[in-house]
Amino acid sequence: MGVPVFKELLVCRSNNRRIGGQCFPVAELLIAEFIARMPTKGKGKDMNKASQIVGTIVLVICLSSLFQWPIFYGLIKLSIFSCNAISNLTYPSPSTKLERTPSSPAVQPEVTPSKDGFIESADNKTEMSFHEQEDSIILLESRADSSKPKQQALHAHGYAHYPFVQFSAYRDSERTFFLIGITSVVARGFDQPVQWCEWQPLNNGSQQSAPTVATKAHMIYVYYDQLPRLYVVAMVNCTFEEEVGIKNEGGLLFITVSVGPHLGDTERKLALEEKKGTASDLIRKRNNPPSLKIAFCGPPLHGNIRADWILQWLMYYHYLWKEKAHFFFYNVGGLGDSHRRVLDPFLKGGYLTIIDAVDQNIFPSWYHNQLLFINDCLHMTRYLSSWTFFHDMDEFLFVPRPRTLDKLLDRHKEKTFITFGSIPSATSLCADPPLKRSHWLVQRFLWMQKRPHCLSDQDPWVCLQGPGARKYVVNPRKIIAAAVHNTALPSEGGINLNATMARMYHYHGALSGDAKLCEKKVNVSLPRDQLEQEFPEVQQYNTDLSISKAVDKARKYCALFLKTL
Repeated sequence: MGVPVFKELLVCRSNNRRIGGQCFPVAELLIAEFIARMPTKGKGKDMNKASQIVGTIVLVICLSSLFQWPIFYGLIKLSIFSCNAISNLTYPSPSTKLERTPSSPAVQPEVTPSKDGFIESADNKTEMSFHEQEDSIILLESRADSSKPKQQALHAHGYAHYPFVQFSAYRDSERTFFLIGITSVVARGFDQPVQWCEWQPLNNGSQQSAPTVATKAHMIYVYYDQLPRLYVVAMVNCTFEEEVGIKNEGGLLFITVSVGPHLGDTERKLALEEKKGTASDLIRKRNNPPSLKIAFCGPPLHGNIRADWILQWLMYYHYLWKEKAHFFFYNVGGLGDSHRRVLDPFLKGGYLTIIDAVDQNIFPSWYHNQLLFINDCLHMTRYLSSWTFFHDMDEFLFVPRPRTLDKLLDRHKEKTFITFGSIPSATSLCADPPLKRSHWLVQRFLWMQKRPHCLSDQDPWVCLQGPGARKYVVNPRKIIAAAVHNTALPSEGGINLNATMARMYHYHGALSGDAKLCEKKVNVSLPRDQLEQEFPEVQQYNTDLSISKAVDKARKYCALFLKTL
């Protein structure tokens, strides 16, 4: 089959030409001939579509392994070509798809579906067949009067994507407000859905006859460093030409949002209700030093979560940050009453705030709207803390001696941000028995990768952003928008620390109660050579007791605070 064409393809490849370039037309001929020679039961209706697709995919895979096509270009293009060819053989052309029979001048008879996929009329004078193509059903109707133009309209059902879904709103200065929310990933490429901002002051607690001040809204589409979903983060900047609400009278912030395809299809919505005295409180906070040294903005907590792990994680950072931090947890169903009881000492002590995010699952965004919560927490802590940390609860920050975290932060206090490298742990390997009976789960994960995480050709010790899975801390007064692995606006002005100076130990999946942890029990008292013979995967890791020892210190530090150890 196709021997001359295949030989030509081999010659083309032997001349070191890429299949995505000069050799691609030859490959197209080979696949076309392959499809044409496949046995069928009558091309058009009865052809076995499944066998053709399987056979073609097998051929494409074989060709890709033979020629090592770069970056899947040839594979993708040939797959599209193959599917189009199969579709043309499987389905008739549009001109032959509709089967029409003369219509009856009388009232249309009642129709009933038959077993063979045809719809037959009660008097058997009219037949209509249908084909199912994905979600559409093409009905073959009776022949209409050709002298009249055919009319067909679009009928919308429900609401596809909302142009702007607001989560929170914050005053930033005497003239500026920020609205934090999400927008349709499609709309953000073609539209500016929020058009106007209006401020309406309150007169003695009433908004009657109060004049309004309007300004054009500015959309800020936040950079996302993870895969997009139906919704992505967007912010609205409302900056007025004059100061509003600074006389402590309070006020209302309205926004005008596009809700239809026409210029006048808008609605006016309340975005923020500011109470009396709020503006002066913010201005005072902005002009004074922050009340907190550190704020932590957590990821969305969902699913089956280990309460004991969260408590141990909190104790570690309470020790690391020397009680100078406040924690913000975003609960999307993972924190139940039992978890709150475990965390009660931190809640009553004023170190922890839990924010229950309601109905966030209605708007599918990356990782339960993680990026939305990051930016909400950023603006919430803007004038509250000197530094705001963003990382997950399966990550433990470690600063080797003689450095300390306080010294690092003070040394780089003028920087916009500081990022840390990530070193993954082998959570499938556990010390058993543990080094001490009292050791927690995190203290039994003793094997760390020899180099930090890096998915690129960069130096792994400073591998940046997503490829390096880096996490970071920011000066919240200098940042407007943040992403998962780096700042978004601005994206410069910071420092990326070498992982030898400070690093995150990442215990991937340890927070989840459903994760398969400690699948292999390792006796750490064995000699290294014997250990590697019994567990060959240990060769990929270094034995690292850094976190285990630091957690011991954290437990002693927090013993009096918790009174539960």
